[in-house]
Amino acid sequence: MKPVVKKLLGSSFVGALASPLSVDDYLSLIDSRLSLSEPRGRVTHVVRQTSDSVTLEIEPNDNWQGHRPGQHVLLGVDLDGVRHSRCFSVVSAPNEPMIEVTIKRNGDGRVSNFLVDHAERGQLVHLSPAEGDFYPHAEAPRKALLLSAGSGITPVMSVLRHWIARDEVADVVFVHYARTRDDMIYAAELEAMAQRHDGLRVETVFTADGGRRLDDATLDVLVPDLAQRPTWLCGPAGFMDAAEPLIAARSNETLHREQFAATRREAAHGEGAVRFLNSDVAASGESGSLLEVAEGAGLKPNYGCRMGICHACKCRVAEGSVRDLRTNRVRDVRDTDIQLCIHAAAGDVAVEL
Repeated sequence: MKPVVKKLLGSSFVGALASPLSVDDYLSLIDSRLSLSEPRGRVTHVVRQTSDSVTLEIEPNDNWQGHRPGQHVLLGVDLDGVRHSRCFSVVSAPNEPMIEVTIKRNGDGRVSNFLVDHAERGQLVHLSPAEGDFYPHAEAPRKALLLSAGSGITPVMSVLRHWIARDEVADVVFVHYARTRDDMIYAAELEAMAQRHDGLRVETVFTADGGRRLDDATLDVLVPDLAQRPTWLCGPAGFMDAAEPLIAARSNETLHREQFAATRREAAHGEGAVRFLNSDVAASGESGSLLEVAEGAGLKPNYGCRMGICHACKCRVAEGSVRDLRTNRVRDVRDTDIQLCIHAAAGDVAVEL
């Protein structure tokens, strides 16, 4: 949509004419992707690489501002009249016109499981701006280690695709852990990349087929010159917790990590009273995180991952005492934005919600 058209449609005059609906409601009748400000996309291609995953190619509208390698996005779908959003890595390189995400089945994960089972061409999805600092640099290093496990391969693949698109693969070792080859997403693409690029060495370890889990001896064999390589690491929490000290003991180079796992370390139990100032509602802070307290009081704050990754639930605390559920640290805050899902009341709290 041309900027001049957006400016016209976004005027208060047109908004008044559209009332009680919004301008976006009318635009959606023409094309569901159309919106004055909201990033949206349409699924153009669906591939199920494994029995428990789906890869979606998404054509975004012109509100999408692009992404950096390894960033993630909140992807939303409407289920039974309610929008549900979850974080997924953008696997495509930044210069590609389409957005690619790969989603694996995730226990009781409603969004993940719905998309794995029911994603189809033409489906509308809602997008957030891309976030994350997994790859903060403009250029590739001379040497690098990419280390991943399970679905942690997705942001790492984005970094590798970025380097390949820019012809910057000089000396890259990519080590990936999976249960079996049938469980591994992007297996065929990685093999093809390694055949085409002399500067890329791919090592795959299949733990259910006798592959040795990551330890000192395995890492020394797979990456003997680790001391010279900055590392990009992503995978399940247990894998990353095991890998990080092994890498730190062998290298002083930078370790970049991306982790899509709950960051809460403490039980979500609060104390005191929580006042939601904009709604004129008060509730006990004992029933969980501030997000859960708000929902229990009948409010509907924005949220996405519910684990401290996406920042969708960020809200301003006017004043009060809060406990960080990741570290158990208690602090007094005033006029401060916090993530509701990873903080609980540690006394009386006033939230601008």
